[in-house]
Amino acid sequence: MDDIPKQKTVSNTYEEVADTVVAYMVDCGLKDADVNVGEFQFAFEHAYRPLPRFWRDFELQPIIEAVLRQYPTWRSAAVHRDQSAQNVLRKVRKLLNRRAFDEANAEMLMALPQQVRPTTADVALDWICTELWSRGLKAKLRFAQWIGLDCGDKALELVRCFEQATSGVEYLRPATQFARQWRDQCVAKRHTVTA
Repeated sequence: MDDIPKQKTVSNTYEEVADTVVAYMVDCGLKDADVNVGEFQFAFEHAYRPLPRFWRDFELQPIIEAVLRQYPTWRSAAVHRDQSAQNVLRKVRKLLNRRAFDEANAEMLMALPQQVRPTTADVALDWICTELWSRGLKAKLRFAQWIGLDCGDKALELVRCFEQATSGVEYLRPATQFARQWRDQCVAKRHTVTA
């Protein structure tokens, strides 16, 4: 019974994220033919919220539905770019899986007392690999090893993001900052042209 309000909150969150993703794409002046993996990535970064399990519980379907309402022919436009919509969505899911992996690693690091928490990418990677090994998560361990230092770096970046959010300070990850700057430039350029 307690899960019902939580489910509604999660669903509302991702409906809001869907609206934000579409607003970002519109603000950037995208047309149906422009909707691709990179644009999804920037839109997701723009819409990101430092909430526990944001990426691991991410609901892609409301976003796809919202994008289809705004860009009804993006799937056929993808075919004209020598990509299938299924391939675009496969890459988007892969991107989301990576974000969820980084988020899970960050939350493991945050469970450590502050004084023993790794502060560099290499030490964070070592700790994450050791922890994944001890939990028997061999596929995730191999993935962390394959990613290398970026695994530790992204986890630490999210730790900083969560810590700042807990303190009431907005921390913009570099990718989020870039996405927002790009949107702002597109909006400013359109206003200059129409003025």
